[in-house]
Amino acid sequence: MKKYIIALSFVSLVSSSGEFETAVGLGHQYGSILGAQFGYKTELTKYYASLGYVGFAVGFQTTLSENSNHAYGVVAGIEAWESDHGFVFATYDYHFSGFSNSGFVVGTGFGFTRGEGAFDIFDDGLIQNTRNERRKEDIKASFTLSIGYKF
Repeated sequence: MKKYIIALSFVSLVSSSGEFETAVGLGHQYGSILGAQFGYKTELTKYYASLGYVGFAVGFQTTLSENSNHAYGVVAGIEAWESDHGFVFATYDYHFSGFSNSGFVVGTGFGFTRGEGAFDIFDDGLIQNTRNERRKEDIKASFTLSIGYKF
């Protein structure tokens, strides 16, 4: 009897397990400019970490039905240009081949960035940064776009 209980527990664990997924792309979900995303995905949810050229991020996505093209989630991280003290976005992604399949993904998000804005051209940021003056930290509402390919 004990063997049957252990076997049934193992079967339920295997049936609920997910798979690992990699992706490359542009945008905050990929660690900013150009980055790679490494995720663990089940049928309806994906948890991921991203490492990009000027930043990194962690997040999750979920979909309401199996292999839907639409996914919703949250991403948070740091990137060196406008959010060197962090960002957080609520995201929406469209998966052209479905959430569970390989293919192109485009996404958008709305959230907040926090940083000193190293390249703020409207505040003469480049000249101030060359003089090593302390920049004012801003918290701004922001909009993000992303595009990527998942393998």
